[in-house]
Amino acid sequence: MTKLLITEKLITTKREFTDFSNLPDSVDFIKYEDFTSNTTLSLFTENQAKFIYDKYVTYSELVSNDYNFSSDFIFQIKKNNLSKFSEVSSDIEVIHGSNHNSVDYLPWDLSNIIFNKKDFLTFHIMSEFCENENLFRQFIAYLNKELSRVNLLIDNDLANTSKLFNEKTDYKYELANRRLQSISKENLEKSFEQIHKIEKLMNQTGFNQENAKRFVVGIKKLLEF
Repeated sequence: MTKLLITEKLITTKREFTDFSNLPDSVDFIKYEDFTSNTTLSLFTENQAKFIYDKYVTYSELVSNDYNFSSDFIFQIKKNNLSKFSEVSSDIEVIHGSNHNSVDYLPWDLSNIIFNKKDFLTFHIMSEFCENENLFRQFIAYLNKELSRVNLLIDNDLANTSKLFNEKTDYKYELANRRLQSISKENLEKSFEQIHKIEKLMNQTGFNQENAKRFVVGIKKLLEF
């Protein structure tokens, strides 16, 4: 799994690395140039994790280098670029660092927890999403689009589905296809019903934290696998 460090300045020493990430320093520090110029599979298959210490990376740069996000690499990124990695969210771990006072969640953070039965709804993440109307509405919109891809794949192939959304046939469609194999059509339909119900309730009576919490708990029971 790829790890992303959200750093305000580049971390270049092992001391800084361990202090910031709480990860062991038994990683290989390599330059970005070495990462991009390597043409052998050994760089991607060795057990030793590799940390790019001399450059911030972006999602588009990694994609252009055909990077496999299930590989054991650690990159540094800037906070405002984090949302670009949403398409590969299930294959990355985001580390804000021990000196980061507050954790900023994005809709796909909660979405990943919803689908993964091994992940639990912690008090902190429930508070973040269910006490913040704007963030909760963003999550609802994101989840609805994730489920819409799955739903369309029932009667369409990946190429046609991506055309309907005017999107590339990339990782998010592979993810949608895996979800299609694991979520029953009945639970998928129930999930759309629950989304419609919570949206209608918010529009009619306003945002309610308890209703939001009940929705999140209920939708996870329907979709986790």
